[in-house]
Amino acid sequence: MIRPRKAVRSAASVALVAATALVLFGCSAQAQSGKPIDDYAGGPKGVRAPGGADLEPFASWLDHGDQIALTLYGSSGCPPVGESMRVRSSNSLVVELVPIAPDKACTADYAPHTTVFATPSDVTTTSDVSILVDDQSITLPAMR
Repeated sequence: MIRPRKAVRSAASVALVAATALVLFGCSAQAQSGKPIDDYAGGPKGVRAPGGADLEPFASWLDHGDQIALTLYGSSGCPPVGESMRVRSSNSLVVELVPIAPDKACTADYAPHTTVFATPSDVTTTSDVSILVDDQSITLPAMR
């Protein structure tokens, strides 16, 4: 016979394990899907553009290498937003941008916009990673 108190603890343990598995599966599925996990105006918080490269696109590691932030510059009214990321090799990625409707009116300013992706499991953090966006290659320096 299981006492009610033990049954409650046992049910809570099972629920905790199930919730943890769902969170881990969700994160893994998102990383494998190549879809962004966040995007926002401005650069990544706490990250300076490499070498003081103002107005130049750049990529940076976030969350100890678990995420990649891609910061691109363009109109704040029609910002360049990453739509998907795919792996070409362990140190080469391709990012597709969200298309901008040809009839959309865009502001004539030039501002940073960041898209954050989960780092794919088959990408190395110990060497530079090349990220191809449209016809431009951006180098994500190896983690130090």
